[in-house]
Amino acid sequence: MRRDRLRTTQTQDSRKIAVWRLAGCSTRILRVQFTTESFTAYRLPARTPLRGVQTGTVMFDPYPDLADARELLPEHGDLWDALRDDYWAALLNRTDLPNPMGA
Repeated sequence: MRRDRLRTTQTQDSRKIAVWRLAGCSTRILRVQFTTESFTAYRLPARTPLRGVQTGTVMFDPYPDLADARELLPEHGDLWDALRDDYWAALLNRTDLPNPMGA
């Protein structure tokens, strides 16, 4: 299993979803989806509107780590807490580590 694969975390009510990956020992969050929202998608931090992207989506450029994402969207602590738990599970999952034997 690749350590840098895309991962998905969602809140218990499935209303908020984050797509992210491990980058070394840190997170890089690509986008979040608010499934019950219908606002025009945009890119942070500039708040640039995105056409042709599913409503309720926030994309990031550059990709923030978890701490920066909390600062950008502090009102979504439940999503960041869930992502933190998934991050630690992924970080400590030894099957995700690269195989030094190249197999």
